[in-house]
Amino acid sequence: MSVLRLRTYMLGTLLTLTALAAGAAEPLCAQSSGCSENCKAAYGACYKSTANRAACESQLQRCLESCMATRR
Repeated sequence: MSVLRLRTYMLGTLLTLTALAAGAAEPLCAQSSGCSENCKAAYGACYKSTANRAACESQLQRCLESCMATRR
């Protein structure tokens, strides 16, 4: 695994965990929109730092799926 790929993965993981932590602190009715907004922000940061759309979209998908799972 290249250093850039590892850094991208670590950044994505950190942003996802931050988004999940922020989403968990919100009321249930606002949680889904706050969580998805955090996912979109993480996607933007990922794409800006790497320009690797495929990796960032994959991360975004996992993050949004996590938001859906926490809503249930």
